[in-house]
Amino acid sequence: MADFDNEIRQKEEELSNRLKSMRDEALHTFEMINGPSSVHKMHAHIGRNNNTFVDSVRMQFQAPEDFIALWLDGLKDEVSENSSAIARRRKFGDPKRTVEIIPEMLKNRFLKEYIYLFLERNFYRNFVGRVRAKPEECLWQLWFGPGNMYWGLFISPAHRLGQWTNDKSQMRREQYHYWTIGHVMATGLVVPDSEEPMEFSSIKDFLQFYKLVLARVSNSEYEKQIAQRYLDYVAASNMAEDIPLLIPELRYAGKEKKHLFRLDYCILNPFTMEKVGFEISPASSHMAIAGIKTKTQTQLNEGLAEKWSKESDKRNRYFSEFGISIVTFTDPELKDIDKCFDTIVSVIEDRPQSTITLNSAEAALDEVFNAI
Repeated sequence: MADFDNEIRQKEEELSNRLKSMRDEALHTFEMINGPSSVHKMHAHIGRNNNTFVDSVRMQFQAPEDFIALWLDGLKDEVSENSSAIARRRKFGDPKRTVEIIPEMLKNRFLKEYIYLFLERNFYRNFVGRVRAKPEECLWQLWFGPGNMYWGLFISPAHRLGQWTNDKSQMRREQYHYWTIGHVMATGLVVPDSEEPMEFSSIKDFLQFYKLVLARVSNSEYEKQIAQRYLDYVAASNMAEDIPLLIPELRYAGKEKKHLFRLDYCILNPFTMEKVGFEISPASSHMAIAGIKTKTQTQLNEGLAEKWSKESDKRNRYFSEFGISIVTFTDPELKDIDKCFDTIVSVIEDRPQSTITLNSAEAALDEVFNAI
């Protein structure tokens, strides 16, 4: 991690040196567009709208080009929304605003390069915040496990006044990807009655704990088979720390004993913010009705309707509260447990794909600005 941090700092320093070497010419060219000015004012026009053009607090970016493309896309939207005001200022010769100054700067090749370098430096200066997904507060602490055997996974656990909570000042500094094996290794697992988290000296040790404890809390052979495939998958990976944790028995109501619902398994993908629960749902356990031989058809239908109502309520609540959608593996699907696990792996391995390229963002901005 130290070597990586040094690389980020070196990249930022390199960009700062390039900007410094270009600064005098950039200011001279900028003054041809906007009149007598200063470096500070020029930089203010470029940098003051990061949270206007793009939601840099909540959004996740994969690379500098991704950040710049989405920044341009946000600028395009601002130009479009303010087109009437821009046209009016042009007509009466009123002072220009950032929303029209930047598009004019981008028409100059030298200033365009300067702006892109400035934004790229901003990306590296705020690297962790730019590349990290931003979880909703309801996901800052997760409790999983049945009955009284449950554990917590916190973003930045802190034990205060006899309760486990998150250290909000530390949360933004954490380097790991949320809800991954690396997250567990960095923070450990919270044990409700302990003032210290359960920590693991190696990924191998954690996998052993998962196998001997977490995977054994269920009586379902199907769940145990899924758990074993997950353990094999992690053990075979060269990037195990970045693998999302396959969370067993995620509790709907946290650590409350009357926790209403649990999900058999859940994946929270920090790279895409995709949240998927998996229910191992053979009819023998999920749709079974007691005393079936003594019931009438009407009573059976009513029993099935009640069962399905509870299952639907469970799904709706997880989606409404946490944004978790649920995949159900039924009897026919469970006959091929490898295929079921492949479905889980597809969620584990999913990574975001930017839908906006730098070239397309430039073209869209030009089209909107030139139409005014």
